[in-house]
Amino acid sequence: MYFDEFRVGQVFHLEPITVTLEEILAFARQYDPQRIHVDADFASQGPFGGLIASGYHTLSMVWSRWIAKDVLGDASMGGPGLDRVQWLYPVRPGDTLYTTVTISQARLSKSQPRGIIGMHFEVVNQEGARVMSTDGAALIQLRPEG
Repeated sequence: MYFDEFRVGQVFHLEPITVTLEEILAFARQYDPQRIHVDADFASQGPFGGLIASGYHTLSMVWSRWIAKDVLGDASMGGPGLDRVQWLYPVRPGDTLYTTVTISQARLSKSQPRGIIGMHFEVVNQEGARVMSTDGAALIQLRPEG
């Protein structure tokens, strides 16, 4: 989508993600090897009563689904980052995550010929518990003239 196709308040629903134990362990072993994510015995004695996914894993899964939806497509020019990443509830093996992305801002850049969209990501599990939220931005090409 080009910049002019985005509207504040527009909502996108991502494909659900069912999280497996194997994925949790593989991600954590490589990128976030805290014992709460890789050691079932240790985790069972911890505050969550078992293994939980790394928050970074949750964020990566959601981002992957957003990119797979191909909303930004070839008009994407990258992004300046995320704000207020909040991991609100533990993600466990077998959980299914549902994500909505709401366009929270759409404005023209003051310094470059491009647009900037704000995106609010809200993630809930199969029980409706909010597990993560974050705000991000993307730089988006203007529709070519012609």
